[in-house]
Amino acid sequence: MKTKLQLVQVNSSYGNQYFIPYSVGLLQAYCNQFDEIKRNFDFLKIIYKQEINLEQQVKNLGKLDIVAQSCYLWNWQFNLSFAKLIKKNNPNAIIIFGGPQIPDNPDGFFEKYPFVDILCHGEGELVFCEILKEYANNQMYDAIEGISVNDTKNNKTLHNPRRPRVIELENIPSPYLEGVFSELLNEDAVWQASWETNRGCPYRCTFCVWGSEYFNKIRKFPLEERLLKEIDWFSKSKISLVFGCDANFGIFERDIDIATALVETKEKTGYPEKFRVCSAKNSNDRVFKISKILNNSGMLKGASLSVQSMDEDVLSTIKRKNIGLDKFKNLLSKFNDSSISTYTELILPLPNETYNSFISGIDTLFHGGQHSQLNIYNCTILANSEMASSEYVKEHNIQTVEAPVFQAHVDNKPVEYVQESEIVAVGTKTMPKEDWKKCQEYSWAVQTFHTLGLLQYVAIVFVNKYNLNYSNFYLSLIEYAQNNPNAILGLELEKVNESINKILNGKSQGQLVPEYDLDIIWPSEEASVLRILEKIDLFYEECKDFAEFFIRKNNLFMEKDFLKNLIALQKESMVHYNDDGQDIYLDLDYNLDEFVKDIKSGVSAKLIRHEQPKACKISKFWKLSGNKKQFAKEIIWFGRKGGKYINNLN
Repeated sequence: MKTKLQLVQVNSSYGNQYFIPYSVGLLQAYCNQFDEIKRNFDFLKIIYKQEINLEQQVKNLGKLDIVAQSCYLWNWQFNLSFAKLIKKNNPNAIIIFGGPQIPDNPDGFFEKYPFVDILCHGEGELVFCEILKEYANNQMYDAIEGISVNDTKNNKTLHNPRRPRVIELENIPSPYLEGVFSELLNEDAVWQASWETNRGCPYRCTFCVWGSEYFNKIRKFPLEERLLKEIDWFSKSKISLVFGCDANFGIFERDIDIATALVETKEKTGYPEKFRVCSAKNSNDRVFKISKILNNSGMLKGASLSVQSMDEDVLSTIKRKNIGLDKFKNLLSKFNDSSISTYTELILPLPNETYNSFISGIDTLFHGGQHSQLNIYNCTILANSEMASSEYVKEHNIQTVEAPVFQAHVDNKPVEYVQESEIVAVGTKTMPKEDWKKCQEYSWAVQTFHTLGLLQYVAIVFVNKYNLNYSNFYLSLIEYAQNNPNAILGLELEKVNESINKILNGKSQGQLVPEYDLDIIWPSEEASVLRILEKIDLFYEECKDFAEFFIRKNNLFMEKDFLKNLIALQKESMVHYNDDGQDIYLDLDYNLDEFVKDIKSGVSAKLIRHEQPKACKISKFWKLSGNKKQFAKEIIWFGRKGGKYINNLN
């Protein structure tokens, strides 16, 4: 009788959308090359999701001999609960853990989790294959490199460090092409695919697991023999989204050919619909060319120009180097001229970042032309990263809390589901908790009101008309909200502070917005936008009051008709769920529309008053008037990185 082998890789779900369990699929595809394994092992259907009743889910599996589980941040607690139940029902089963969450130093692991038998360190294909071969023979695992073993029979543990990365990628068959997922594809689900074109990263960022020397060399999967065939498989399987797992897509010249092949396949068959990828860290003209190819076909959700921080001292501390500011501005200008939406990512807090350097860094980005999108993420301390080492934590006095993993737009799970957690930095030697809280408030303000559009045009005009910084505007906005707790701005600030305090107290920071009939978790800034759109007329009336407060505070002068024009332009520019696709013409006494467009494009701009009012055409592209659920998904969720929340000005 064959050994029953159960592979497990549970990922987050988005409604009926699931990621194909690619990591364990690689293990199965690699092992199935060997007759010895095919003769002795029966690979059962891969488990890719958690059922509401976990105990029943495990019972339904029946007798199992080996269970191998892929572990990362978003499924770690599930894997522990699942494995414990498996061992309870199958005391003789061998339970194997692998993946990025497995500690390189396993001291104390088996005492804490005695139901786990073997840990795999580093790349898993070769290690897992050797474990299976040894299981079928003598079950003496001592000589296998890259594993830790809980030898309960002899009451001892064994640890063999990671082996060198000796396996050539061309020797790993594609699980897509080998039919590993054929059974899964028959299920009623919308499948999304993870995809590697290479492995490794040349950078040493301390917050990232890829930053270790183990991953420092990049190896490429074969183009003709594998990648182009996988693109055809994505197409035939009608995969909606292909998520590129490369650390730096665009780092190789051939990545242009890969992007072109994706586009050509979509044009022929309609699939895959979208390709999301992490662009090369030091973005270059090749990244721009790739983004243009993908954008012209509608496959790009937005081009990433990530920096993590704009402070040179911080970048040195985290062992990262961004492209120069002038080059960043020029590249951003090229994206803007080509109408390609971009997004820039920051991490809060990083070691040596201060309140002032964080605020100043965002000013630099806005003045540099990044008005498309800003995504500011909590600094999660990842297992096996340099930042997670006790020495690094002590040196930078990194203060942390353990809180539920925050994943935007995932289903609001029933309480029966296993809650995942992460270690979040909430303070450092240079950014005390109180400063971290203020930076969180500021992050919410600039994301909600600037890069999600609600006051972007107002801020651009004020800043450039009066030669101010964007921080002058948004810090005043927070001040106004604090002084007016019953105004919409004040109420939203209260909600974001509730979320901030939830993080500090180890609770979930996500927000629900039931008015849009979607039972999913929203980040604070998106939740604020959705709620404000419910009261859009009142909000912009209150914004006039804020604008007058800002003018008085800074001893400025502004004509009343100028402010009236500006608020009207801002309001009509926001995409709203009640729009019906009918363009509108807004009479303006000033060239505000041209001024804003020029500033965003990085060209010289001058405000002038028209002799007679001129009509500005605002193209309203949202046509499903009143369909709030679809609006929230397409415009705020899916459309954020594509800049869909603002109408075009003509």
